Amino acid sequence: MSTLRLLVLLFGLIGSPIHLNAQKTLKNSEISFSRISSKPGVRNATFTNDAGKRWKLRVKFPEKSSTKNGLVIALHWAGGGDTYKEFNNCLVLPGLENSNAIIVSPEGEDQLWDSRNNIDKILAIVANSQKYWNVDPQKIAIMGYSNGGNGSWFFAENYPELFSAAIPMASSYPIHKKIDVPLYVIHGAKDELFAVSKTRQWVAKTKTAGSNVTLIINEGLSHFQGCAYGNDLKNAGEWLQKIWNKK
Repeated sequence: MSTLRLLVLLFGLIGSPIHLNAQKTLKNSEISFSRISSKPGVRNATFTNDAGKRWKLRVKFPEKSSTKNGLVIALHWAGGGDTYKEFNNCLVLPGLENSNAIIVSPEGEDQLWDSRNNIDKILAIVANSQKYWNVDPQKIAIMGYSNGGNGSWFFAENYPELFSAAIPMASSYPIHKKIDVPLYVIHGAKDELFAVSKTRQWVAKTKTAGSNVTLIINEGLSHFQGCAYGNDLKNAGEWLQKIWNKK
C-alpha cells in the first residue's frame, strides 16, 4: 500500500469517531423536534423532552418563504385529551387565518400553563423552533384563552425576552407592575367565570405602571363561547402584524 493511501485510511478512521461524537452532542429533545415535518399545512405532532416524556402539539406551517417565520404559540383553555385540537380548530386557525406565521397549539395535559412541565414545554418550543423552523426570534408571540389566557400573561410577565407580544383572552390575572411585552387583551362583557370588572382593574394597574396594553371588550359574548371570538382574534392578528412589521 502506498504511503498516500495509508495516510488517507488513517485520517478516515480518526475522523469517523469524531463525527459520531459530534452527532451525540444533540439533545434527545432536539433530535425529536427536528423530525417534525415543516411542510405547509396543519398536522398533529409529538416530540419528547430529554427524559423521554412525550409532548403533543398541533401545528400549522405556512407556505415556504425566503424570510424567517413568525411564530404564535396558542395555549388552550382548561381540559385534557383533545382539548388542544378543538381549541386550535375552532378558534385559533379561523382567527389567525390571515397570519403567515407558524401556529403551534401544544397540549396542556390538564395542567395550569405555569406548571413546571408546561413551562419546560413552551421554552423547548421557543428554542427549537428557531433552530429547525427558521423562526425569527424577534417575532414570537404567545396567546391563549381562559387557562391559556392566564398562561399568556404569565409568560409575558416572566419571559419578556422571549416574546414580542401577548394576546390573553378571557383571562383573570392580577397584575400591578409593568410588563415589558405589548399586550392585546380580549374579554367578554358577559363572562360569568372571570368578571370583566376585574380584568379592567388589572389592565388599568399595569398600564399605570407603564405597560403597553390594548383592552378589547366584546359586549355580546360570555366565557363559555370561546369559539365565537374568531373576529376578535383576527383583529388581534392584525395588531400583531403591525408590531412585527416594526421589527
